[in-house]
Amino acid sequence: MKYKVTLNGKTYEIEVEAGKAMCLAEYEAYAPAAAPVAAPVAAAPAAVAAAPVAAAPAAPAVSVTGGATVTAPMPGTILKVNVQVGQTVKAGQLLCVLEAMKMENEIVAPEDGVVSSVPASKGASVDTGAVLVTIGGTAVAAAPAPVAAPVAAPAPVAAPAPVAAAPVAAVAGEAVKAPMPGTILKVNVQVGQSVAAGQLLCVLEAMKMENEIVAPRAGTVAQVIAAKGASVDTDATLIVLN
Repeated sequence: MKYKVTLNGKTYEIEVEAGKAMCLAEYEAYAPAAAPVAAPVAAAPAAVAAAPVAAAPAAPAVSVTGGATVTAPMPGTILKVNVQVGQTVKAGQLLCVLEAMKMENEIVAPEDGVVSSVPASKGASVDTGAVLVTIGGTAVAAAPAPVAAPVAAPAPVAAPAPVAAAPVAAVAGEAVKAPMPGTILKVNVQVGQSVAAGQLLCVLEAMKMENEIVAPRAGTVAQVIAAKGASVDTDATLIVLN
């Protein structure tokens, strides 16, 4: 059996027979050529956004009485305007260039005269029959559109005056009063109820503490002025006992 063995950069041909190995040949190992590295492809330059084309300014509104009007023979876009108001032109002289159906159409003066108005403006889109130039006649500036008068702001509505709470009529009897300012958390009695001395009448919250207000003696509840959730001052009457 013959074998090829590569060791330390050299290749050996070995023959093995009957348990013996014999070197038949020795030569430098073949190193495969490195694969060529592809050159980096330059990234395509980023597309530069086209600058927005400013819209052509609108020509001032001018009305012309009399004279010859030169109109667009077809719809298109004005590529060039060669005349201005007050300019003297000859018959056949170029007034403007109209692009239509990818063709440039020269619009010429039909007669001699003085340009009285130029409604056409470079870059403007026009329809068939639109007036491009007027020769002769009398030009009159159109009256400006009336400016709407500012709308007056509505007068502020006065807030309704607060309604004063009706005073509670005093009832004869012994008044049980608040020992300190606070808020009524609970009312445990009602008018006409019989109570014993020391019976809980209501609970007053003051300084984050609940204070039980009790009956100073036995009797009948004649009036309950305290209401749950109400704020009271020191010595405010809460309950009246008969």
